Amino acid sequence: MRRVLVLAALLLASARMAEAQRVHGRLVDLATGTALEGGLVTLRTVRGERVGSAAVTAAGQFEIRAPGPGLYYVEVNRIGYRLLRDGPFELEEDGEREAVYSLERQAYQLAPIEVEAKRVAERTRYLEQVGFYERQKSDFGHFVTREDIEARQPHRFTDIMGMIPGVRVIPGAAGSAGASLQLRGSLLSHGGICHPQVLIDGLVVIRGTARPWRPDDGKRADRATEQALPEPDPNREQVSIDDLVMPDDVEAVEVFRSGVQVPARFGGTSSSTQCGVIIIWTRRGHRDS
Repeated sequence: MRRVLVLAALLLASARMAEAQRVHGRLVDLATGTALEGGLVTLRTVRGERVGSAAVTAAGQFEIRAPGPGLYYVEVNRIGYRLLRDGPFELEEDGEREAVYSLERQAYQLAPIEVEAKRVAERTRYLEQVGFYERQKSDFGHFVTREDIEARQPHRFTDIMGMIPGVRVIPGAAGSAGASLQLRGSLLSHGGICHPQVLIDGLVVIRGTARPWRPDDGKRADRATEQALPEPDPNREQVSIDDLVMPDDVEAVEVFRSGVQVPARFGGTSSSTQCGVIIIWTRRGHRDS
């Protein structure tokens, strides 16, 4: 019985010894002195072995029990602050260490983030009124906006057309002056090319060719409703699209390369639109609206 009592006394003394050593205190901001919640305090042996950890309370307080006397050190971590180490220090039997740890703020250098944003083109009331944006959503035709024109910086209107696949710019007799436009028409069985109808702000200014012309047969398949093509009359002054509109005056352009693409508003599939239609919306029309 006596041996049992002695063993129980030894175990109780050992338990009290394990609970007697402790580290406790507060965690505060170095600059403001205010309590820091959410930090983590870790007690380690001098070999780096973790003895225990404690989360810091809302009041900035913490407490960690040590298993026995010995040499220890403390690590204090909190997001946004520099890591703090205290020690090594000795905890004697039944000893304690009380400390106030002041943490210094630390700004973290994040990896650079590149953000690319495409500027949304401004919608004009004029183009909304004429239905430009609705037709632009469709799968038919090719559309050129004011933003496209400014990016290209053309000298003549036919320079704008040069950016559209399937559109041929034919130089005039005097080089680039008097240039005309050609598209491959709807009558592909003829294998010909022809001149499109051109509208400015909804009005027909060039009626184009009624049917394609094949250069290999050496003759005209038909006469244009406004002019004979492809050979201009030398006694008649020919009007070029470059004479009618300048790039600075253009708000937007729609190109329908064959009659099957042309919206009903501009003639649809008809004999007058078989060679396609080019529709020019001017900035003057935009101001008038």
